[in-house]
Amino acid sequence: MAKSRREIALADKAKENPRSFYKFINGKRLPLVPNELLFRIKGGVLLEGVLNETNEEGIKAGFKEAINKLISKVNSRTFILNGLGSSLYMWPKTHASTHSSKLQEDTQCSNILKYVAVEVSQFLKDASKTKSINIAPLKVINLQIVFEVTSPNSSEPGLIIQHNDMSRVHFKLTLPIDVVVFANPNEPWGKLQDLFVEAVTEQLSAMDKCIQRYTTGKTVPMPQAYHFELPEKTTLTTVIYPAGISDENLEPQRKELHAEHGLGNKPFFRRPMAYCFPCDEKESNRLKNVHKYIPAPDLDEFKVALVHGFYVFYHCLQHDEDDSDWGAPYRCLQVVISWFNFQGYINKPAPFLAGVKNELMSIKTAFVRVVLDKEWLDVEAMVALLNSYNISSTVIDDQTKPADLSAHFEEQGTPVVIFKSVIFAEPKAYILLGMAVNEDLKAKKVLLLDTTYTGADDLVYIIDKAVKWKGEEFWEEMDDYGLCLPQRPGGI
Repeated sequence: MAKSRREIALADKAKENPRSFYKFINGKRLPLVPNELLFRIKGGVLLEGVLNETNEEGIKAGFKEAINKLISKVNSRTFILNGLGSSLYMWPKTHASTHSSKLQEDTQCSNILKYVAVEVSQFLKDASKTKSINIAPLKVINLQIVFEVTSPNSSEPGLIIQHNDMSRVHFKLTLPIDVVVFANPNEPWGKLQDLFVEAVTEQLSAMDKCIQRYTTGKTVPMPQAYHFELPEKTTLTTVIYPAGISDENLEPQRKELHAEHGLGNKPFFRRPMAYCFPCDEKESNRLKNVHKYIPAPDLDEFKVALVHGFYVFYHCLQHDEDDSDWGAPYRCLQVVISWFNFQGYINKPAPFLAGVKNELMSIKTAFVRVVLDKEWLDVEAMVALLNSYNISSTVIDDQTKPADLSAHFEEQGTPVVIFKSVIFAEPKAYILLGMAVNEDLKAKKVLLLDTTYTGADDLVYIIDKAVKWKGEEFWEEMDDYGLCLPQRPGGI
């Protein structure tokens, strides 16, 4: 695929200072540039039209004609955007606005920040106040479409069909537009408004393709937009999926997307993997992928392999749950299960302690003792619990030398549980999120996620205390250890 001007500019930056640039990619996985602006345009747009025939081909033709009319409307002066919660209204096609004297053609688009609210990740905003961590949260500006709009409501029927006396069928459908546009703060305001029109037009065309592809008989799917992070890509990639169709049945479309973007056999486009905007973060109230703010080891010296996708950081005493005597293995289990949830392989949330106890007692009589005696989960119990979630795993026991897990992270991409449960020794259990290796066997480093952390869910403290690259001293500490390597199911 051809690179955008923005990607070419970043590539030039990489040539000037390759080491810092590629550390940035490894550290954050998606190099979204924090000082850029992300405009998110949303709204329920009324699509209405006429079906001259009610067979499948007639329905597809009617919807295509209706979307083409809607595209024409977007490319006219009737298309209006409003800064969410502000008095700013704009007419992108004519470049007019309620603040035209301040927002002129050549005005830097960053001036819009004077008139609209900016949404940022609260976790990153709090962390950015600390000098010890160089984090700048991405600024999201929410705009809403306000011409002939009704808000999408799942309680209302998505498609309304009315018959008239001439055997023609009138239909109405509210399309949930969700568009993202990235802009450099120095971009001219007039040019940015043109990009808004182009982006909404492009999404409507993609929604038409979705309807054409997935309409069967007289059933018309609701197209929905999802935004995804891709490796080394500097913007989000938007995909339109039909509502009500399982991820399993969307596999052919995902394979096409993988081929188009040159991706391998790990998942990138499953719906649970969609980008988490600050508003989504507020709902989940849990930290994801805390390791991405940790710089990778020097890539001139090490080959680095990291966990793929997303996970939630669970840790001891989190949210005031008394997990004393159960310790780190229980939290490691939650981290692993959260990974399989976010990659869309399972649809069953990570269990809390009560659920773990009930599940153990229902699996095997021998596990009743583990529950009653409040024992740490041993590897047999952990594997049994993972199996109850349809998660298979490979266990490697009695290891005494530093392991090379590079192949696991490159091929499977799942978080690894490392444990030590030697008689008369203090038990230990951690999550491993990555591996850095070079020719010196003693120089192997692992990216450690410490689930024994008992502090607050504060990103600054977590980065300082709970996630870091460990070298030879870690392997000496573990001495005699075992590994539980969750196996990713086939398919993307």
